[in-house]
Amino acid sequence: MERKNLYKLILAVEMIAVGLGGGLFIRFSSESKKILLENAGSSRNEAAILKIAAIVDIVGDVYTNKYCDQAFFTNLDATDKKFCARQTKLTKSGGIEVDLTNGKAMLYENGTLVKIFPLSYQAPENKWYQSPTGYYSIGVKKESHLSSIFPVKMPYAVQYYEDFFLHGIPFFENGAKVSSEFTGGCLRFEDKVAGEIYNFLKTGDQIAVYKTFDDLEIKPEFNPPVKLENFWIRQRFNNPYRSFWAHSGDIETLKEDYYMHTGVDFAPDLHSNDLLVYAIYDGEVSKIQTNNGKDHGLGNTIILKHKIGKDLIYSSYSHLDSIKENLREGSLIKKGETIGVVGNSGQGCKNYWRIGFEGCKSDSPFDTHLHLEIKTAPVLENPIGGEICKRQNNTNRPCYGYTPDYPTFYGYLNPLEFLFRKNGSKI
Repeated sequence: MERKNLYKLILAVEMIAVGLGGGLFIRFSSESKKILLENAGSSRNEAAILKIAAIVDIVGDVYTNKYCDQAFFTNLDATDKKFCARQTKLTKSGGIEVDLTNGKAMLYENGTLVKIFPLSYQAPENKWYQSPTGYYSIGVKKESHLSSIFPVKMPYAVQYYEDFFLHGIPFFENGAKVSSEFTGGCLRFEDKVAGEIYNFLKTGDQIAVYKTFDDLEIKPEFNPPVKLENFWIRQRFNNPYRSFWAHSGDIETLKEDYYMHTGVDFAPDLHSNDLLVYAIYDGEVSKIQTNNGKDHGLGNTIILKHKIGKDLIYSSYSHLDSIKENLREGSLIKKGETIGVVGNSGQGCKNYWRIGFEGCKSDSPFDTHLHLEIKTAPVLENPIGGEICKRQNNTNRPCYGYTPDYPTFYGYLNPLEFLFRKNGSKI
């Protein structure tokens, strides 16, 4: 490389590096790093080049990873850096991921991670309005959206599911910003970040909101139901799902339109080859429901009975692609024993559950996941409470996978709280 071109490169990198404290983005390629190091000895400013090369070394290895070839970072901390080693959860080439465990939002374009932003606030868990997790499509966008529940406007509001939005810091009609962190399930960002997300996303883009196991570890008495290193939490316990459209304008009456998820959905990485399902504890097979059209959407399902202390607890594994050969009701099972394979079965169809339009004849991507429930009876439906779910014609029926209020009221336990403990760490 000619010396004058080398100096141009040094100057450009120096300008970027100096700007880091002001919040500028940094972008390096492995080739730039190589040029710097190869030419260090021939430059009059060898110390400066080596210093810059050291800065590059902090992040240079990130850009050799195919998931971050064009990435821009808002900072250089190790947390952001490690996201580059994680394959996207998106099934489309562009959109946004929101990792609720680590408090990060990631923008993808043409299959490549291009920006990472911090999430400022999310709703607390175990509330009916906790931020929904799962796959959704971006809906309406408004630069200033008047909330239908609270007398505030939300800047850079992007709808991601029904009454739930991505947005900036809410403000009152007089322009004063809210001082409370409370949010009715929406995901809040600083205004500048919310603006960038707003400008990046288009209506119809895909959004995946999820949790991970980064702050969890399995309790020693249990075995994880899947290989956790290959899985993430697609839909959490008590996740809100809108079943009716009768209410709006009041957070308490609006609750009547939403049902709550009774288990946890463990989703594999898109190209994971290890989809085995394991018994969480020693037990006995209480029920096997095959995917025969009478499965109420749960597909191939195994329910195990466990004696834990003085209690009888049942673990239920649904949407299985297949059930272990020769497994029968009454079979004794050991903790960690393979009992099936993760799938997306339901309604008598091997591949019923899809990302997007569901159904046996849909051409949407497979929504492969394990729906795990921990409950107090060996039944597919709600263990207690009777026929508590309503059909669209207002008649009652048992609940399968969702309940009209907190699932714990109807005989379900939170699988994450039951099986895991907090380890206090993040990636």
